[in-house]
Amino acid sequence: MGLRQSFLFEHASTDDVRAFLGELAALAVLESRDEHFFVFSQQPGEAPFSFECELVAGGIHSSRAGDYFAFLGAFVEALTGAFGRVVVEDL
Repeated sequence: MGLRQSFLFEHASTDDVRAFLGELAALAVLESRDEHFFVFSQQPGEAPFSFECELVAGGIHSSRAGDYFAFLGAFVEALTGAFGRVVVEDL
């Protein structure tokens, strides 16, 4: 996969993070691979992209490829709106 980063933030439980990711399904197709791994992809008619999210202690590890830029912007905006301060680090 392409670029890998971690998004670290304060949250009460992984259930809160799962619920947050579920809300983003309005923006992109969401596939849950297991309780800790989710993949977003383009809506029909949009340019292809893949945005993988793995729930980890302290936040989310993300791998991305394709034309993910619009989704990334919405993801970061929603993430800071839901959880406040977010630290982004390259992996």
